[in-house]
Amino acid sequence: MRLRPLARRRPSAALVVSFLALFVALGGAGWAALRIPPNSVGTAQLQNFSVGNAKLKPNAVGPAKIMPGAVGARQVDSSQVQLRVTSSCLLGAVQSFSASGDVTCTPALPSEYGALPRATTLGAGPQQVASVSLPAGQMGSTYLVIGNVRIDEAEGTDPQSVAVTCSMSLGGGAATDGAFDADLGGANPTNASGTIPLVLPISISGSAQTVAIGCSVTASPAGHAPSVTVTPSIHAVQTAVNDDN
Repeated sequence: MRLRPLARRRPSAALVVSFLALFVALGGAGWAALRIPPNSVGTAQLQNFSVGNAKLKPNAVGPAKIMPGAVGARQVDSSQVQLRVTSSCLLGAVQSFSASGDVTCTPALPSEYGALPRATTLGAGPQQVASVSLPAGQMGSTYLVIGNVRIDEAEGTDPQSVAVTCSMSLGGGAATDGAFDADLGGANPTNASGTIPLVLPISISGSAQTVAIGCSVTASPAGHAPSVTVTPSIHAVQTAVNDDN
């Protein structure tokens, strides 16, 4: 039995049509890319997630390309963007905000008032050496007032016994007292130093009132007064306020 050479066989019509269809399939995409009319590809022609970062030029998408409300909390990096604050502090003050908008609260610090230390040389009679004005609401406020008086004494021409008395008071009302005693004398001139602590809880209402420290010095014998310098300070902390305004 003799086999007919393949070269002498003519391709069938079906084979020719198959090769023609393959050629069109392979070259049709390139033809379509060159022949697509402008603005002919829209949302309906794009598959979901078909356009990624690699297909976008740098800075190609700006504010004008984003629809209002299209970007929300799920689309942003919460470590880079502060979201809207979602809560508040009913008591105290705001301490910090989280990236998600949550608020951390802290108790409000009490009001504080004070007078800076200032050295004063005492004379022969009582002398006011420091004061501070404290406000009060209509229904009243309470304070804890702490005073401290540093005393520096230097001997005069003769040995003496020296006493320094200081008082802290609220106007003509509540008051507290303290004293410092020292003996200055001997063959050589001597000095003495000390402190008088003063603590006064007070309650005031209506208008502002003043807390003051006054000091006086006495020496025995009284012929030659020593040099006495006091350096007072006042620190007042509001402990409560009762004001419905």
